[in-house]
Amino acid sequence: MRRSVSIAGLCAVLLAGTAFGQRPEAAERAARAEARAAKRAAAKERAKATDTPLERWQRMTPEERQRALAKLPPERRRELQQKLQQFRSLPPEERQQLRERYQSFSQLPPEQQNHARELFRQFNSLPEDRRPIVKREFEELRSMPEAERSARMNSEAFRSRYSTAEQQMLQDLTRVFGSPR
Repeated sequence: MRRSVSIAGLCAVLLAGTAFGQRPEAAERAARAEARAAKRAAAKERAKATDTPLERWQRMTPEERQRALAKLPPERRRELQQKLQQFRSLPPEERQQLRERYQSFSQLPPEQQNHARELFRQFNSLPEDRRPIVKREFEELRSMPEAERSARMNSEAFRSRYSTAEQQMLQDLTRVFGSPR
């Protein structure tokens, strides 16, 4: 009996020694795991800071989305759901273009963002038949070098095709958003 207690004690000491001997390695592993987790969390925070609202929406769980929608007035909720559906139905290239445009918009100073919002309101208040025409012109203008753009906007053809308000809007839009990146 005494011998079995001694053997058990010896085993306990050996096991304890082994366990204590591994503690620095276990602590190292835990520290490395903690550092990796901190890096992942920091990367996630950086991503959140540059994400568009749509990307943040995409990351939400269905329950979080429902809670967010429930906070909105019914009309705004319908608008948002409709716009999300429209976005999802776009080809991937167009979705990427919209993300890039949002990124360039979000990098503008607040005064320019407000001016851009006003321009968007003006654009949206155009008659429906004029919107695609003005949009197409804007896309063409923003793809041109500055000198070519200026010459086109000063041409008689341009002035005869667009109202004074549309000309000003196109001029302001190209000034704010310039050429694509």
